[in-house]
Amino acid sequence: MKFLFPLGLVFFTACASSPAMRAAERGDRAALAETVAAEGRTGALSNREAAALARAVAAREIRIAEGPEAVERVHDAVACGHELDAALAARSETHDDAGAEAALVRLDAGRLGLANARSSLGDTNAHWRALGTRALVRDEDHKARILAILDPEPGVRRRALRAARDAHDETDLPALADAARVDPNPMNRSEAVRAIAALPPIPDDRVANLLRDLWAAGDDGLREDIALAWSSSAIWGAGGRQALRVVLASDHGPAAVEAAAAVLRRSDAGDEMANLAIARFANSIEQGALPTRLQALARAPLDRPVLLGAVRKAAETDVPNIRIAALARLAEEKDARAIDQLERFSQPGSRVEDRARLALANAGDRRVQLWIEQDLTAEAPDKRLAAATALAALRVAGRAAGLLADADPRVRMRAACTILLAARRCR
Repeated sequence: MKFLFPLGLVFFTACASSPAMRAAERGDRAALAETVAAEGRTGALSNREAAALARAVAAREIRIAEGPEAVERVHDAVACGHELDAALAARSETHDDAGAEAALVRLDAGRLGLANARSSLGDTNAHWRALGTRALVRDEDHKARILAILDPEPGVRRRALRAARDAHDETDLPALADAARVDPNPMNRSEAVRAIAALPPIPDDRVANLLRDLWAAGDDGLREDIALAWSSSAIWGAGGRQALRVVLASDHGPAAVEAAAAVLRRSDAGDEMANLAIARFANSIEQGALPTRLQALARAPLDRPVLLGAVRKAAETDVPNIRIAALARLAEEKDARAIDQLERFSQPGSRVEDRARLALANAGDRRVQLWIEQDLTAEAPDKRLAAATALAALRVAGRAAGLLADADPRVRMRAACTILLAARRCR
């Protein structure tokens, strides 16, 4: 890390005086678009240069946005918060909702001290109070955490639950169980289950049974988190294994798929449990609701011959989305026939062209690059962003630099993060 930072600093300084960089810093989208297009035609714009422009554009978006849009820009920056830490730090100096959210991003990334965050505990602004609440991780914070779990503001409750996950205090269990059961916000109910899974081991099956009760009334999202909790090291040997056995034998849907994946990740699952998990995967790939089949295709470990066979069978179905998902998994295995079929589905006018192109990009197949680049000027913002994602998968994220001058600030910000993350992966 000591080597990478100076290297990035030298690079950023080297291109700081370029016309493109000056346009990015002052928000001159027309000039930026023209310069990037010219450099793109000659191949002069590298991925690293594009990343430097992306950093400048994203930092400016964070700085100039106001009101609810400013909060959205900060949330868009979460994935690339490491690269944008300086911009987030500057934004957190403003005492508004976006400033608090920027500080929360920095706190979760370990870039803001707990003491600094705790100073906001008594703030009247709910966003800043949530920041202070997120720092309630000490043993002596138990009572304050419990009160915060009952706060009227859902954002404060969420950060209290995340603090409980980090605190590892078994005396939080009753409050966490209540939150998982009755909090009106589904995200908070999931956070409560995750916090329960992170508690120190309890020798009896009390926690596993508590999660069984939550399972009975929970939605698919909560059940997926419960399945993961049962497979955790703290609960697996104290009733979690048996609870997962029941789910694999009798349940269907996304949570059962997640249970199967959780079991197959355990090296101590044993043949009986592993076979149940494989059977659940195969059944979910073959039949059921479309979302469940797609999830099973995405999660199935292909080192299991039965599941590889199930995916091959799904690649012959007449259901377009299922077929593309199956071909995408086979393309990961460098299956030449699957790659050829995906190229056919990638052609303009196909109903599944976007998914097929992304699958080929993830497989490193450059035959679709031209079609993907044409999508950078698509009318739909999400299609333009999907093109940036696919180009990043092909390791040519710099080709998406034109989106840094997009008319839509959401596209500019998310494209910038995509380019920055691609540069991080290439280090």
